Amino acid sequence: MREPRGAAGAIVALLLAPVATVTEHQLEAVRAAGAAALVEPARASLVHTRGLAPAAHLPVIDLALPTMKAAAEEARQELIKALEAVVHADRRVSLHEFVVLTLVRSQLEPRRKGPLPGGKRLGELQAEAALVLRLVAHAGTRADAADKRAAAVQEALATGAAVLGIPPPAVDAAGLSFERVQAALEAARALAPLHKALLVKGLFAAVTADGTIRVVEAELMRLVGAVLDCPLPPLLAEAELAA
Repeated sequence: MREPRGAAGAIVALLLAPVATVTEHQLEAVRAAGAAALVEPARASLVHTRGLAPAAHLPVIDLALPTMKAAAEEARQELIKALEAVVHADRRVSLHEFVVLTLVRSQLEPRRKGPLPGGKRLGELQAEAALVLRLVAHAGTRADAADKRAAAVQEALATGAAVLGIPPPAVDAAGLSFERVQAALEAARALAPLHKALLVKGLFAAVTADGTIRVVEAELMRLVGAVLDCPLPPLLAEAELAA
């Protein structure tokens, strides 16, 4: 973790599949993307990352990011290219992959000068806030019976919307995509500080509506905090790392 190749390799290894043939396909995609130098460091990190519980993935990234932030621009871009290759190797993107890739991008890519001097109000970005709220609500509900799942999503949406001061968004997942959510988060960077805090508060209300914070919900909240430059404390108890 103390040198760029090792740190980058560890982050890439977190997203490698547990099946050997799929892993090799992903590493081949990393080579093809122009990040061949990270193939062996990622392979070497597998012995350490394969047995980690999902809740330990963000702490690993936290250990690696300071090294990568201090690395040369070429090394930072190499890591992003490698992650993009791994994520898209199977032509589908999981929520965890989206969180890891977007989080690393937000920390290592140069920021565009988007925010306005005075900052925007949440009411001006109501559609963007509703979109992120919908992702959080859907991600935090288990795939039980359809009616129970719909009720849980509706409860999370209503709870979050009440805090945000917006109408509850639609329960269905129509039009919900990672590309749109990423664009919405980028737009939300233009919010005034107090309205960023309000957005985080509303999303957290949705996350805790059922009284449970799942790993994917903690990851999404961490991602929102990183993109908005609103650092959040750890949301998962230490005991949950072993669960």
